[in-house]
Amino acid sequence: MSRPTMDKHTQERINRTRERSDKISALMGQYLLKGYRMLGSTCDVCGNVLLKYRDQSDYCVACQEVDAQPTDPSDQGGLPVVQPTQQDSHEASRVPSNPVDSSVNKNAVAIATQAVNAKIVWASEALSRCHFIGECQQLCELLKTCAETLKVLKEIQ
Repeated sequence: MSRPTMDKHTQERINRTRERSDKISALMGQYLLKGYRMLGSTCDVCGNVLLKYRDQSDYCVACQEVDAQPTDPSDQGGLPVVQPTQQDSHEASRVPSNPVDSSVNKNAVAIATQAVNAKIVWASEALSRCHFIGECQQLCELLKTCAETLKVLKEIQ
């Protein structure tokens, strides 16, 4: 009878991993829309894709924000408000609120669109392999959210 317990623990671990990944993706999307660019390199610590703003140092959203946040058991899985670190607050103050160069904005939207499309492909593949109702529901919610995000990205493009 230990199998249901094992499945429950495995499901909880998968849910925590998915929530972490979703938080990272959402924060990365916010930074991309602020003018950061996604690099072709990954963090040595966690393997997440690095971001960079102009001539500043590389920035890992996972290490510097998601993993740095204390976990609150009462948290219902909502996405945190982006609260930049000291280095990032300096960088964010230099990001123009209405960028003059629309090609940078279009590039950020294109990169965000590509990231959301990749998440849709991943969730679709995971859904086709899924055998648990709860996980299927979560994947469907993720697909719905991604579709809504794509709609918004098309509107601002």
